[in-house]
Amino acid sequence: MLKNLVLACTCLIASLPAYATSVYDDTVTYTYASSKARLLWPEGGFEKFHQRYAKKLAEFEVKDTDKERGILVAIPATRLAPQIMISLSQEGKTRGVIDFFSTEKDAYKAPQFVYELNGKKRLLVAQTDAFIAAKDRKTKSKANNVRSGKRETALLYFVFPDNVDIAKIRNPQLFLTTTKRQIGNANISINKIDYSPATDTVDNSGIADRYILDKGILEDPSVYFADDFDQQGWLSGLKDAVGMSKSVWKNQGELVFVDHKQVRHFSGDPGKAVLMPFRTNRNLAGNLDYYFAQHHGKEPEEAYFRYYTMLAPGSQVTGGGKLPGFAGTYNQAGWGGRANNGENGWSARGSFYETINASIPNVGGQMPIGSYIYEVDTKNRYGKPIPWGHQRSTLKPGNWVSVEQYLKLNTPEKSDGILTVWIDGVKIYHRKNLHFRNTDKLKIEKVWFNFYFGGTAKPGKNFDMYIDNIVIAKSYIGPIRK
Repeated sequence: MLKNLVLACTCLIASLPAYATSVYDDTVTYTYASSKARLLWPEGGFEKFHQRYAKKLAEFEVKDTDKERGILVAIPATRLAPQIMISLSQEGKTRGVIDFFSTEKDAYKAPQFVYELNGKKRLLVAQTDAFIAAKDRKTKSKANNVRSGKRETALLYFVFPDNVDIAKIRNPQLFLTTTKRQIGNANISINKIDYSPATDTVDNSGIADRYILDKGILEDPSVYFADDFDQQGWLSGLKDAVGMSKSVWKNQGELVFVDHKQVRHFSGDPGKAVLMPFRTNRNLAGNLDYYFAQHHGKEPEEAYFRYYTMLAPGSQVTGGGKLPGFAGTYNQAGWGGRANNGENGWSARGSFYETINASIPNVGGQMPIGSYIYEVDTKNRYGKPIPWGHQRSTLKPGNWVSVEQYLKLNTPEKSDGILTVWIDGVKIYHRKNLHFRNTDKLKIEKVWFNFYFGGTAKPGKNFDMYIDNIVIAKSYIGPIRK
């Protein structure tokens, strides 16, 4: 049956566009829509996402015959789209486990759309075929099969060529080939995932909206500290201003200032930015600490800070590391394997991950970022990496972005600490169950401008990052007003 079908159809695989937009890719897992890009499922997890957006197109039954056979299921032509996400889930009370061949096993037996266009039969092979097993953190996209079961959901993604008029398609059918391994009978639902990302809303209600290019923002009563690195003699006052001499890790050498023109600065104005050079012979690229008590007499329990950063064009990041964030380490705990026991110290630095493989659509070549948090945990010596999981939290080399974080410490011995993150003024992460301390003696000691590779491993390749337009404040700052 399959052989005759292939002979009768015109294959259009070669004319596919280079990439297209999908919620998930070949590295999909139960936790991540893209594990390589650290992109989390919308709605807070796959189950909630699927329940909300999966709409049934058709259903079919598979008997437990343990035989390889092709299955054609009619799909309503009115439900097609140029790009279509499909799931295969269990229908009703059946609990069978059904395996279908994937593109890794055989492109001719892989999931396909079969349809008629201008009187000719054509077929379209799935661009992505994978399956998710409940609670499983490993990707299944490279398996020789896709699976539908009570605890497994198959995910398919089809992209019609640009020259196909979807409105003229007739008799569309989904073609699947069962393997010889079936466990029980199953009623399978074919669902279209009707999901469109919400339009990002930029919040320009912050302090920065009152000051063009941050000029004069330091005089705002809500601002603790601000610097755009443009003033002559800035370096001589920096060490005192940010307490650099008291850093846990001493800065390696003097700061390197670069002209805005050299780094295609977002402002378009003359000025300076600071280079944070990651080199293969060391872990630390740069380290500056702003101590609240030193400059204000007391330490807050909540604060905001914003900085602009750019990953240099052409960067290939070979591993993970640390970026700026908040801390209350008191040179005792909350970094370097010094566990947070609730009484000694904590931290919530930023983090980065290795460059995403170029083959991943839309985000290939970019670098995911997130947080690296030392919460109260007597069993784990080290911090916990937490990806922010949003499309905007993958840095494209050569692009300047605004990163703003808000942190509110938890009530001692309760898990009610808050961390919120904005990228370019768009809220992309919010968590309100963090546990940093068991005593009110621990506060927000500092903003930790830490650019560090590792762990202990050093960069496999040199790469550069840049930092500019730092603002630390008591209320939301927002992106620069140009």
